[in-house]
Amino acid sequence: MRSPAETLSPVSTAPSVGIVKHYLRYLGSNVLVVAAGFLSFPLMARLLDNRQFGLLGYYEAWLLLLAGLLKLGAQHSVLRFYPRPASPAALAAFRSNHILLPFGLSLALWLCCLLAAALLAQRLPTEEQAIVWLLLLSLPLLVWSSLVESVMYALERSDLSFWLRTTWRWSELLLVLGTLVFLERSAIGVLGARTLVLVLVALLLTRWLLRWLPAPVQRPKRAAVITGLAFGLPMMASELSSVVFGMADRILLRGLTDSLEQVGVYTIGFGLAMALGMLLGASLNQAFTPAALRHFELEGAPAVLALKQRMLDNWVYVVALCTALLLCGGADALVLLAGTAKAESAPVFVIIGICLVWHSLFEVANYGLLLQRRAMRYLLVILMATTIKLMLSIPLILHFGVLGAALATAVGYAALAVMQYRQCPPTLRYLPATYRLLLAVALPLLLMMGLQELDYFGARTPLARLMVAGSWVAMASLAVIALDPRIRRRLWRSTTAERDTVAPP
Repeated sequence: MRSPAETLSPVSTAPSVGIVKHYLRYLGSNVLVVAAGFLSFPLMARLLDNRQFGLLGYYEAWLLLLAGLLKLGAQHSVLRFYPRPASPAALAAFRSNHILLPFGLSLALWLCCLLAAALLAQRLPTEEQAIVWLLLLSLPLLVWSSLVESVMYALERSDLSFWLRTTWRWSELLLVLGTLVFLERSAIGVLGARTLVLVLVALLLTRWLLRWLPAPVQRPKRAAVITGLAFGLPMMASELSSVVFGMADRILLRGLTDSLEQVGVYTIGFGLAMALGMLLGASLNQAFTPAALRHFELEGAPAVLALKQRMLDNWVYVVALCTALLLCGGADALVLLAGTAKAESAPVFVIIGICLVWHSLFEVANYGLLLQRRAMRYLLVILMATTIKLMLSIPLILHFGVLGAALATAVGYAALAVMQYRQCPPTLRYLPATYRLLLAVALPLLLMMGLQELDYFGARTPLARLMVAGSWVAMASLAVIALDPRIRRRLWRSTTAERDTVAPP
């Protein structure tokens, strides 16, 4: 592992590291990030009421929408058009065409946002006006940080990402909790602390970028810029659709129920589920995507398919284990972390958590359109899934409230998985064997029904029920491994050697 001082040294090539080591670094980073979340979650749940959580969740949704718009998809272009092999001249042109000019366009759009806020913010309550201006201040910082992080990602510098993301999240944790305890117990306090940390992160990333490539800035080339925007803009629309897919529930809940408390209930459950999704899906995807791009460009589709098979034939068992834990003990875990006053958020956590666990598998299995630069078709798939979810959200929220929003999300994820699989090129799509998928679905359901039939062996407190659920799932997992020699052989092979091709120097 590199020290923080070494992470600031100039970098132009990817280190010779295989997919397993990348995954372990991203997993380690995400474990530390999620650990910070699990540490802050119970404290914030007790320091903020549902209304303040509602304000936080509602305006965070708008922040993500605006940030997705202002990025113009440039972070995707950075990853897709990073020059391989890289020369100093190619990197200098890349920096001008795919980083600096898109960021200049983002700043122009940001000025338009400032003008719109100056005209419209007066209609909001005073508390919400302050939140709006804080979010607008953080927008260009988020865009710039995303662009520079994409350079690290394209370089396959998982060591850099480890230090950056870990330091960022824990600094944010300390400042947010300090603000809530000693200064301001509100959504404004949380957002103000996060913005201050974001300023420091943006400065650090700027310093790194200047040291990474100290060459003079070149004049952007029209053809390269157009190529980048032609790929990035559909990806921007896809990202916006994804944000709407994940965050529109909060906006709809406030609009349909006129209750920030309901938004808060949903945000608490959704936020904890997202922490679980980051720990599992984000680690897998961060390790897979750069490696898949490299394999596709250097070796073609068969190498990507082989990479998917090596990863997903093991990952499907992780999905089964996590699904069982969520069904058997997810509700008790949320109550244990957030307190009984937030128990209403437990069904949201379980439903969204299961969706994100399965999405981690399908996201890799269906990855193919972007390898072939079919950004427009990828956009259409996301738009269709988002439309299905939004159409269901309105009647389900009106009839079931917060639970309806979670159910609409589950249907949306199912539709997304089916459509992405159908549209993925046949030479690039891969799913584990049918019996493995059936096992991953049936086993968690059987474990949940069995544990409920046994009434959790008489356990009543959330901690006791959670311990019983964990032991129950662990014993069932050991039994499956003992009865299926194919699982034992696969687990043994995955732990004895790394089977991935090493990145070229």
